[in-house]
Amino acid sequence: MSVTGSALKEFILPFAVLSENRKEPFTADAEAAAIFALAEEERAKGGGIIASRPEEKTVFVAKIGYPLWLFPWQETTLIFDGLNRAKCTLPYAVIPAVDVFMENLKRGAKARETYLAFISDHINYFQAPATEKSLQINGLISDPEFLKEFDVYRREAVEATERHSNVALLSPLLDESSIAAALDELKALYSSFKASRDKLYWCMKFLDKATRHYVKLLHGKAKAIRDEFGVKIRAQEELIEPKIARLKEDYDHKIIEATKNFEKQEHSLQKEKVKLEKSRENALAKIEHYRLEAKTRAEKDDYVGEQKWKEKANEMKQELSEIEEQLKQAEKALRDLEERKSLEIFNLRHESDAKIKEARQALLELESSREAQLLLLKQELETLEQQTKLITDQVGRTAKLIETFMDNFSKLGLKQELPLKDAALFYVPFYVACYQVESAKRYSFFPPSEVNAFGFSTKIKGALGKMKIKQLLVPRFEVVTSLMDTLQVLAYQNAVFETEMRELCETVNMLKLDDAREGLKRGLECLQREGWLSEKEQQALTQKIT
Repeated sequence: MSVTGSALKEFILPFAVLSENRKEPFTADAEAAAIFALAEEERAKGGGIIASRPEEKTVFVAKIGYPLWLFPWQETTLIFDGLNRAKCTLPYAVIPAVDVFMENLKRGAKARETYLAFISDHINYFQAPATEKSLQINGLISDPEFLKEFDVYRREAVEATERHSNVALLSPLLDESSIAAALDELKALYSSFKASRDKLYWCMKFLDKATRHYVKLLHGKAKAIRDEFGVKIRAQEELIEPKIARLKEDYDHKIIEATKNFEKQEHSLQKEKVKLEKSRENALAKIEHYRLEAKTRAEKDDYVGEQKWKEKANEMKQELSEIEEQLKQAEKALRDLEERKSLEIFNLRHESDAKIKEARQALLELESSREAQLLLLKQELETLEQQTKLITDQVGRTAKLIETFMDNFSKLGLKQELPLKDAALFYVPFYVACYQVESAKRYSFFPPSEVNAFGFSTKIKGALGKMKIKQLLVPRFEVVTSLMDTLQVLAYQNAVFETEMRELCETVNMLKLDDAREGLKRGLECLQREGWLSEKEQQALTQKIT
């Protein structure tokens, strides 16, 4: 058993667990015997019809422990590959410097003018796209499926003791100091995220507070302007109102006089018009009378009388024409008079308005100055509120982006539920069989498995000539099982690792140790009784370890 430090705790996970359909216990002897039977089944027996294959010799069959470091970090337990084949790449974004923004904010907020300048200058500070970066952590296993499987598996671990001396615990290639260095880098990145997030939320509160302060200040300044100009305007009104009243009175008098004068002329013209209208009516009546007289004389065959009345009618028609012409002239004179009257009154009113406006000029200038200053304050206030909202929204989005990255840290490992306070080594058990032909070696690995019950389907497969023992153990995991791929790669690519693994395995080789061989015999008998091995198979396997 490897020991890396007196305070370090080591745990071993179970290799075999009972499946739901199995009720019978499965002893360590039966486990070892099943692996031995499977290893023997995989061994090349030699021969071959087309191409002769040499027979492999089984060098050892041993149980090994794959080292996984478990490091508690914050509320997470991180898992590191003790053989240092895994790696995790943590992407994140580099945001604009928060400290610079924060310092500029503090300095700019000291006065309204500098605060407005700060807001304007930093309107797009956090708008620029963030730069993508990543942190690579060697050895860290962050595959969600692996974590999901191991989260269940780790709860079955027991602390390693002398009774596990039959397990070859592989020494970690990744030591605690390397992991500590990686964790320091991880902690530094997380701390920088946390500090930036906290500063951004502080900036949001400070922006809100500063803007509300200056909004209140601007409202106060607007009130002061209204009050100041209110006093000046009232004083000016007291000066000009009497003058304006006199101007209005004078021009009202002029309008009245002009109106009276025009009304007098209008009365004379209207009188003349009435006389002409009556004359026209008389003329029309006479013409009608003369026409009737002429008609009467004609009926009496009084030709002379008829002509006389017709002549009178014609004379009256001539007179009527003159009257109507005079009436038209009278009506035109009335219209002209009305136009002159309207123009005269309009000119008087225009002159009055001009003089009143001139009298009110100082007052108008005061009112215009007041409105101009209030408009500038209103625009400044609206700009301040709008730009503050834009910046605050950008700061908030940046803080949320950082929180997203921070949330990713909790996904790097398992949620801390078990009382693991310090770093510990957890060993995942695998069985390994080593075969040799001359100087060439081959390794076969068997992953943690579920133990099936001997049932009807197993009997059928046995009747069809299939080896029943292959149905006994079923790989329990998908992703955790992939650790044996790492063992295969290291066994063939890393000579130092291969040598250490082989030497360790030879110390716990179940084919050489007396106690282990006796256990194998008992296990083979147990498997034969359950039906997994025929009597012939059991005897043949027993013969190989005798």
